[in-house]
Amino acid sequence: MAKSSRSSTKKENNRRKAATIFGPAELARNERLSAKLLELAKQPQPEPGRDVAIDTPAENHDGDDIEGANEESNADETVMDLDSKEPSRARGGKKRVEKRRNKKSSIVFTKYSERLAAKKKKKNGSSQRAA
Repeated sequence: MAKSSRSSTKKENNRRKAATIFGPAELARNERLSAKLLELAKQPQPEPGRDVAIDTPAENHDGDDIEGANEESNADETVMDLDSKEPSRARGGKKRVEKRRNKKSSIVFTKYSERLAAKKKKKNGSSQRAA
């Protein structure tokens, strides 16, 4: 009979599920994650100084004619392409969320007060003609 989410039977079932089903699953997940983290922590960390080898222009130069080509190639590699220094559009002070505007209905109903006025006018007009 009691089927709402606030009923005591629902609460009791949820507590039982949390203890028997979700509790052990969560503990097992935590154990797996901690084991994975411990394994990662035990691995030797790579040293950044040994892996990175930077070629200087002085080491690469063998001859005069090759030297100019190497400088140009190094300049091309190190120079970054920039699109433009100015932003494409001016930034506004406040950024507002633009909401969609609903189309107005093509069917327009008269106001209640206007309908009442029309009824009264029609009623008064027909009673005056009869007299």
